[in-house]
Amino acid sequence: MDQGAHFHRCDFQVHTPRDANWVGERPYTDSERRLYADGFVVACRERGLNAVAITDHHDFELVPYLRDAAAREIGQDGDLLPSHEQLVVFPGLELTLGVPCQAILILDADFPNDKLGVVLDALAVTKVEPDAKHLGAVQRLDHIDSLQTLYDELDKHSWLQGAYIALPNVTDGGYQTLMRSGMQSKYKEMPCPGGYLDGSVQKIGTGNQRIFAGLDQNWGHKTIALFQTSDSRSDDYSQLAKHTTWVKWASPTAEALRQACLAKESRISHDEPELPNACITRMSVSNSTFMGPIELEYNRQYNAIIGGRGTGKSTCLEYLRWALCDEAASSEAIDEMPDHAKRRERLIADTLAPIDAHIDVYFTVNQLPHLVRRYAKNGEVAIRIGDGELRQAMPSDVRSLLPVVAYSQKQLSSVAVRLDELYRFVTAPIARQLDGIDSDIDDQATLIRANYATLLRYRSLEANIAREDLNIASLASQADGLRKSMSAISEDDQAIIAAKSGFDSARQEVAALDRSLDRMSDAVGSVDSSLRTIQIDTSKEESTSGALQVELSNMQQEVGSLVAQLKQATSAMLERIEALQTDGSSYHIARSNAEHTISEFEVEYEAATDRSSAHASQLQELRLVEQRHQDSVSSVASLRDEIDTLDDPATEHEVLRQHWLRLQEQRSTTISQQCQELGRLSGGTIRANVMIGSGLRAIVDRLRTAVQGSGVRQAKIAHAVEELIDSDDALLAWESVLRELEAAIASVEIAEQPPTPNLTAIGFSAADIQKIASKLTPESWLDLALAVTPDQPYFEYMSKDGEYFDFAVASAGQQATALLSVLLAQEGPPLIIDQPEDDLDSQVIVDVVERLWKAKKTRQLIFASHNANLVVNGDAELVVSCDYRAAGDHSGGRLKLQGAIDVNEMREEITQVMEGGEKAFRLRKDKYGF
Repeated sequence: MDQGAHFHRCDFQVHTPRDANWVGERPYTDSERRLYADGFVVACRERGLNAVAITDHHDFELVPYLRDAAAREIGQDGDLLPSHEQLVVFPGLELTLGVPCQAILILDADFPNDKLGVVLDALAVTKVEPDAKHLGAVQRLDHIDSLQTLYDELDKHSWLQGAYIALPNVTDGGYQTLMRSGMQSKYKEMPCPGGYLDGSVQKIGTGNQRIFAGLDQNWGHKTIALFQTSDSRSDDYSQLAKHTTWVKWASPTAEALRQACLAKESRISHDEPELPNACITRMSVSNSTFMGPIELEYNRQYNAIIGGRGTGKSTCLEYLRWALCDEAASSEAIDEMPDHAKRRERLIADTLAPIDAHIDVYFTVNQLPHLVRRYAKNGEVAIRIGDGELRQAMPSDVRSLLPVVAYSQKQLSSVAVRLDELYRFVTAPIARQLDGIDSDIDDQATLIRANYATLLRYRSLEANIAREDLNIASLASQADGLRKSMSAISEDDQAIIAAKSGFDSARQEVAALDRSLDRMSDAVGSVDSSLRTIQIDTSKEESTSGALQVELSNMQQEVGSLVAQLKQATSAMLERIEALQTDGSSYHIARSNAEHTISEFEVEYEAATDRSSAHASQLQELRLVEQRHQDSVSSVASLRDEIDTLDDPATEHEVLRQHWLRLQEQRSTTISQQCQELGRLSGGTIRANVMIGSGLRAIVDRLRTAVQGSGVRQAKIAHAVEELIDSDDALLAWESVLRELEAAIASVEIAEQPPTPNLTAIGFSAADIQKIASKLTPESWLDLALAVTPDQPYFEYMSKDGEYFDFAVASAGQQATALLSVLLAQEGPPLIIDQPEDDLDSQVIVDVVERLWKAKKTRQLIFASHNANLVVNGDAELVVSCDYRAAGDHSGGRLKLQGAIDVNEMREEITQVMEGGEKAFRLRKDKYGF
């Protein structure tokens, strides 16, 4: 677990059986009190409590028993719970002061037991005997007539300074609360940053809401944090945890509670707090020539890495980004990469690769743990998901699982001047959506390519059939002419010779029917085989109960019955086909009779031709023509059989193409909607739009390259490209041009060309189109048709008068502020930024700080920063301080300290390391009027 601050569910007004108003048994002996304490811890756990403050009136007697019970709690594994999982027990007192009001005094959770009695002495409280069953009447501390006096009395003792916090009762109504008429001065002067409620914040009236929000001048514009409490005081614990408050700390101290009050928007919640669903939990670097081995556990919310220049802040972030494969690797040479990418490549090459190091990054997505390991020597990646095995993966797999949004130093300010950075800024939050659409586009392109090959084959078959049909008609006419020319042959022989074509057709029909039976057998057999693979699983019925099981059973029966019927039907059809092909079947008998008749005729035909020896040469030619005719008819039959199996690829091509175009439109719409969302998140500072199909020029230029050498002048092609780009709807015009080109290519071998109004409109003559169509191949046309036309976002910046101008013209400070505001307003995967303050104007830091409070509820933040306000007043849950390995030696860095700002050592580190650190803590305090 990281060493930062985490939320804990707390109830800070809990009484023990010593309380005068306790309901139930009052343990008296030592063993009875121990038994009570054990039961109390169990009751807290059953109600989901992580921490309690034991606040009897002016008495600590049972606190040690409860602390001891918490330390003895056993976990599910049968061992004592580790200290960070134990129930936190704050020693406390409910005080009745001479203010007059009640207040809760809470001490550090590890405040020594042997000092508790001395606290009572410091308050001049008359102690009740330890063995008394209950406390007597409450003694009001009249000498403490203000909350400032309470602090003054306690601060007289050095061992108490900073070890306590006092929370006055600020419940609406009642004589024990501070929120009464005439108490304005007491409220204004009090040093207390928070107060407690007997019950829920929902019961606060409108007037007090304004006071607590610092909106009432009469009450000093003092805003305070509020703690809901249950005032539990019965042995059935019916009130325990009824009204709780989630409080964030790294260490359970009074100072942590004070810091929580000073950042109540970030550290206190009256409902279960919202936390990011995706977060990096740990980074482990096996070794580094610059920093050595690194073990860094990240907080689920806001992580800030601080330290002097050259101590390793940026290195930690760049290692993390590289391990998570952030940004697709460039195919360009390193000298052509953006500066931040060059630095990262060289960092890995210089500090990790020489020692064959690797980086492990652990992260969770929706509570499912993942591990990514990347090797520096070759950049290879392995992934483990949940309890699975570590397996090799692609960088794109990592980006799909955790698409972090990250910016190196000065990278954020390059968004406006680099199109790739602007595109990444817009699309990063919708990366998964776009990946899904892109995957669908790729799949659709694959289907189109496969179907287009079928379409080309279909067209080839049609052309072959057309040629064969012409050939068959010619051969039939030739045969008929030859028969008529043999006038000396007897009428009977002429009749036999003339009947030859009919018998040839009959033989072809017999063969066609045989082929049809074989095709039916194959088709039905394929369906039957598929049906055999369908099994209805009823094994899960027992795991489902009630009415749902009945419904599932009914559904299974219906589907099972249908499958059985279909299997029976296919089996019956196969049996019938086989029966037709079996000797003795009516089909087989008819076929045998037909074959016999044809054979008898062929004997007669041979005899007739033999008797016509005077026409031997003509009969020989007739036989050749008839054989060629028979071969052509057979060929056409085979071609038609094949073409029948191809269905209608032309219609399918149109359907697939339209779906591909709709996916393109869906992608453009998704980016356009994201642009509108970015404008909303920026509060109108940015106006974002998208140029649909802005990459069309590059694709059309590919057409120009493809038709080089066609004989069409390049100047004419260039002019046509510009005409196309400048048309009212360039994408629609391009699609029309593609269709006309495809039709022209398909008709290139025939004299009549299809109409091409769009190609003509952009300047091409009929001769030009013929030349272009002759140069292009169907494959090159398909490559053009499936080229994606990318969209390019563009930003505008709003000036003071509400007008917009090019975002690139805005100052670096304006740009960075607007972009960072958007990033912090977005939900999503972790946001990693190296020194975001570099381009921020100093006057906007306070606004950014407030955005940080909201942002870390929905996305993990990992920043490296020199700005103390971003760290302190941004309320980083985890602060990691980097330092040089050896004083004065800038050749190596290290992780020096990890913790949160409620830990003294970390506050001192921030004050010493960060310029303006002390001022930042003072601003944090002064903001609330303390």
